[in-house]
Amino acid sequence: MSAPRPERTSCGRIAGRLEILGLRAVLLAYWGTTAVLARREHRPHTAGGESVHPGR
Repeated sequence: MSAPRPERTSCGRIAGRLEILGLRAVLLAYWGTTAVLARREHRPHTAGGESVHPGR
């Protein structure tokens, strides 16, 4: 009788799913951080004396 392969045991499947979930969480956090920083760093482009706020 041979030993079960690690990918076929329930622990192996759970570990694989946790790894994928962790990777998704890291990628989502990275995407969210870059989106927030991009918005924060974005400054509207205006001509020389043009106001950024219309009507002021």
